[in-house]
Amino acid sequence: MFDKPLYDASISRSMQEITPSLFLSGSQPAESKECLMENGITHILQITDLIGPRFPDSFVYKTISVPDMDETNLIKHFPDTFTFINEAIEKGGKVLVHCMAGASRSVTIVCAYLMKTQNLSVVEALKVVRALRPFAEPNDGFMTQLILYGEIEFDVTTDRTAYRRFLIASMATQREMYGYIDDMTLAADPLNASASAAKTVAVAAAAASSVRAPGQALPLRPLKCKKCRRALVARDSVITHSPGQGQNAFQYRKRDATLHISEAIQSNVSSIHPQAATVCQSYFIEPVEWIQDLHGLEGKISCPKCDSKLGTFNWSGGQCSCGSWVTPAFMMHKGKVDG
Repeated sequence: MFDKPLYDASISRSMQEITPSLFLSGSQPAESKECLMENGITHILQITDLIGPRFPDSFVYKTISVPDMDETNLIKHFPDTFTFINEAIEKGGKVLVHCMAGASRSVTIVCAYLMKTQNLSVVEALKVVRALRPFAEPNDGFMTQLILYGEIEFDVTTDRTAYRRFLIASMATQREMYGYIDDMTLAADPLNASASAAKTVAVAAAAASSVRAPGQALPLRPLKCKKCRRALVARDSVITHSPGQGQNAFQYRKRDATLHISEAIQSNVSSIHPQAATVCQSYFIEPVEWIQDLHGLEGKISCPKCDSKLGTFNWSGGQCSCGSWVTPAFMMHKGKVDG
């Protein structure tokens, strides 16, 4: 005698209303105009790379063409998909979010929406969805991105250090898999800050110093070229790593990594407590917009002002003098810069 199924198989062939006016399904209901109209659907959000809008004259569509792969960067679409869903519902519409099976991509988008609108954790949002669609199962990469989404407080911008580190890891993976980087995100050149921004920083620093407690450290300055004093890298773009443990300081997509995300986003290099006898002789940094030939696998890092060689980069990774392997590796020798 066969065990009773964990859920009614008909669920996979229908749509479920997860919250008022927000529906979730696979592709089958989206192919039935009758089904869509019976449920009052007005807007359709497709998260698939295989099919296009079926009834473009009858419903408002938005299509995110991405594959269901761990390496897919789906978090970058969270702001646009949130806006599409939210505006439709605020106007009295009903939104269907679907992918092919209605289990991974579409579930991820719905969970992201629930997290932001209801201030839920990943676990809580997925529990809401699974109560109506029990087989909902975002892939490991998407789960990691949902966790990151909560950690950056739903602010998917490069102002968030953790998000920049995720993008760097994604670029390294794309370089390894395809031999090129389609969408490169780089840390800003410290000299490209506008005059008004510089003034704001100066005022803030002055205010901070006026109320600074005795013994409290001043904000860290950018790394500078030792030869010409040109500002090179902002301190929040300096990557720390655990000395001698060979961990990947950028890696978010592997759940078995023992280096916690909070360790990977530290920017105060003076706070590192070496666990190995060998001292790190290089700074590891985010790729910065002034570095030349970044589309190549590897190359040198030279000062954009005096052309003094500062270090090297390799998208496949590199080994620090302490023994740690960091991927990707953008290394500047400490003897070449002032930190």
